[in-house]
Amino acid sequence: MDTVIEVRIVPATGCYVIEVVYEKKSVAQINSKYLAGIDLGIDRLVALATCQAWCETIAC
Repeated sequence: MDTVIEVRIVPATGCYVIEVVYEKKSVAQINSKYLAGIDLGIDRLVALATCQAWCETIAC
């Protein structure tokens, strides 16, 4: 079972947002052979970084 660390009630425009911060006991293992990061940008549509050698860099 997860442990609740903190509960926040944040006022927003016309509503309240409830944020729950909790600690997980187990973390799923990541297969680092297939790892990528995606960043949605302003000047470019998307930036992608990967650890795969076959993936080429192109400008979008």
